[in-house]
Amino acid sequence: SGVGSATHSAPDATMTIEIYYWPFLVRGASLVRMLEHTKTPYKYISDKAQMATVCSAFGATSGDTFAPPVVKDGDYLVSQSVASCLYLGKKLGLTPPGYDDFKAIQYCSDIVDAFEGGVGKNNEDGAALKKYLTGERFKAQLSNLERAIQGPFYFGAEPSAVDFFLLQHMDWRDGSLFTPLKDRGLDALAPYPKVCGVHAALKATDAYKGYSGGLPLPGPIKDEILDAAAA
Repeated sequence: SGVGSATHSAPDATMTIEIYYWPFLVRGASLVRMLEHTKTPYKYISDKAQMATVCSAFGATSGDTFAPPVVKDGDYLVSQSVASCLYLGKKLGLTPPGYDDFKAIQYCSDIVDAFEGGVGKNNEDGAALKKYLTGERFKAQLSNLERAIQGPFYFGAEPSAVDFFLLQHMDWRDGSLFTPLKDRGLDALAPYPKVCGVHAALKATDAYKGYSGGLPLPGPIKDEILDAAAA
């Protein structure tokens, strides 16, 4: 398995995992998707007053978890989207042969850099978005993601937490801009079949297709931004 391991004592297996995040599928989506995929019971908490009991950003005065997403597993809490995803993935057994803890951290960080630091940073202005998506940095970032994926998933035949983290970000940006831009003639993801393949494979699972938790995915960004980016 991985080359690193958590050092805390094992949480009580009978405790229901709690996820603290806002009422939509963005930075906490990988947590929901993994729990659904493994048919693991969980409680999703999006009420701000309840989040304030575990997030010091909202008033908690004990503990060390600042803001959502937060995973609460018995008495153990972990926050930050990468850390919470990789903790939960390991707990749920989503560590296929060849899985490497430190490469998993790298890969998730690369995903954040591309989709939040890159796409997200440039999606409020059409000209800026077009320049980024057709420029060398997006090409370099997505090519790097592509090379990391052994195929069909990051570490080979079975999905890991990293794949669910990529699903989270692809769902987020696909609905907000990649698909609307493709409909307008700009297919920014065409050169990256393995990135798209991970997304498609996880969307095709029964757990994904059968999700009934009611948390929505993000909608498209403004038409004027999309139109300008695709022009």
